Amino acid sequence: MLKVFENHLPRRIHFGRGVSALLPVVLGALGVKRPCLVTDQGVVAAGLLGRVTVPLVQAGFEYSVFDRVEPEPPFACVEQARAQAAVLGGVDGIVGLGGGSVMDVAKILAAVIEGGRDVRSLAGVGKVGRRALPVVMLPTTAGTGSEATPVAIFTDAATGGKVGIVDSCLVPDAALVDPALTDSLPPGATAAAGIDALIHALEAFIATVATPLARGVALEAARNIGRALPLVCREPGNLDARDNMALGAHLAGVAFANSSCCAVHALALPVGGRFHIPHGVLTGGLAAAVMRRNVPACEADLVVFAAALGWGHVPALEFATRLETLAEQVGVGPALRRVPVPRSSLEAMAREAVANHRLMKPNPVALTVADVVSLYEETLQVN
Repeated sequence: MLKVFENHLPRRIHFGRGVSALLPVVLGALGVKRPCLVTDQGVVAAGLLGRVTVPLVQAGFEYSVFDRVEPEPPFACVEQARAQAAVLGGVDGIVGLGGGSVMDVAKILAAVIEGGRDVRSLAGVGKVGRRALPVVMLPTTAGTGSEATPVAIFTDAATGGKVGIVDSCLVPDAALVDPALTDSLPPGATAAAGIDALIHALEAFIATVATPLARGVALEAARNIGRALPLVCREPGNLDARDNMALGAHLAGVAFANSSCCAVHALALPVGGRFHIPHGVLTGGLAAAVMRRNVPACEADLVVFAAALGWGHVPALEFATRLETLAEQVGVGPALRRVPVPRSSLEAMAREAVANHRLMKPNPVALTVADVVSLYEETLQVN
C-alpha cells in the first residue's frame, strides 16, 4: 500500500537566462505595487541589484531595498528589515535576491512584517501559520534551493547554534531562477553551493519520508549536477555548466522540500553556527563519512543515485569514496580542514545534532551521540 504524502511547491517557477526581467510581471500578477527587495552587500557589489531594479523602474514600480543581510543570519536581521519597512510604510510584497541567507530572511520577513510577532518564537516546525505578504525569490547562487522550500535557517546569537523555522506557508509564491545571476559567483562559493545542492538531492532521495515526487526530482537534480559541478569549478565561465547547476540546485530544493535533509545536515548545523564554516563546505566534507554509515540501510538507493550522477554502476561504499574525491577536487575538503575545531566542543555539538529530530529521524540509519562524535573526528580538523 502506498503511503500518504503531501507535496509543497511554489505556485510559479520561471527558469532560464533572462527570466529575472519578468519580475514586474510576476509581482503584478500577485497584486504587489511596492515591494521590498531583500539582499546583501555581496549582491550589491556584484552589480546584480540593478538587474531587477531597472525593470521595476521601467514598469513604474516603487520599491525599497534592505541590503544588510549577514551570512548565516541571526534573527536580528529580520528585526532590522522589519524596522526599516515600518519606517518606510506601504510595503506590500517581498523579493529575495541572493543566496540562502537572503532568501531565508525574506521568507520570515514576509511572515512577521505585520503583527509584531517574535521571530524566535517561530523556531521549529509548523509555528508560523500564516504569511502576511507575497514572496518572490531570485537566487544568485546555485546551491540552497531556498526559493522552493518551506525552510529558513538562522543563527541563534545566544548559543551559536543554528535554528530552523519550517512551515508550509513559507514556500514562496514564485521563483525566478535565472542562471545569469550566478555567472559571477566566485570559485569557492560556486563549489560550496554546488556540492551542497548535490547533498540536498542525495539526502532527499534516501530519506525515509521521501515522497515519489521528491525521489524523481532528486534524480533529475543529480543528472544536472553530476557533470556540471566539476566542470563549472574548472571552467567558471562555462555558461552551459552554470545553467545546469542552476537547474540542478533548484530541483534539489524542490526535492528536499518534499522529503527531508538528513544526518549530513544535522551534523553540519551545530558546527557552522559555532565556527562560521560555510554550510556547503560542511555538508560536502561530511557527506562521505555519513553515507558510509548509511550503506546498510540504503545500499540500492546509493547505487541508483550514483548512476544518476553519471558515475556508472558504482557499489555503495565506492560511491561514498567518490563523494570524498569530489569534495577534494572542488576544494571543499581542504577548506574544511583549514578550520580548527576543539575536541572539547565535539560532544556538545553531537548532542545538538542528535537532538535535531527533524533531520535525524528521516536518516536511513539511527546515529548515537558517540557515532556523531566519531564522524566529527573523521572529518573535521580536530585539535
